[in-house]
Amino acid sequence: MPIKAKLLGYVFLGGVLGTMLRYLIFEASAQLADYPVYELIALFIVNLAGTFFLGFTARYPYFQSEVCRNLWGVGFAGAFTTMSALTLWINTHTLGIEVVAMFAGGFAMYWIGFETGRKLAKRQR
Repeated sequence: MPIKAKLLGYVFLGGVLGTMLRYLIFEASAQLADYPVYELIALFIVNLAGTFFLGFTARYPYFQSEVCRNLWGVGFAGAFTTMSALTLWINTHTLGIEVVAMFAGGFAMYWIGFETGRKLAKRQR
């Protein structure tokens, strides 16, 4: 299957937007606390919001088109969530209860987003 340049452009644009929002959240968190606490706060916010959004995009009809799926699901959500940053946190600190809570919260937020998208889609029909 050939790669469509237009869809790659949407993934790129979504990635730019997701990365910018993640950066802004990390910068805002840095104003609230000192290192490394602000990084953990930002990781919680970004990963839980990102997993909710990804679950929502998986079910809500607007996001089912190829363009929207690539822009919002692959590009934006992929760049916004920071599982690589979570891995770095584990490598430099420890696998503590806060990391386990983030993983459990991520699964819960994905399910909540998925169900929210499903229910809103049902209402629209």
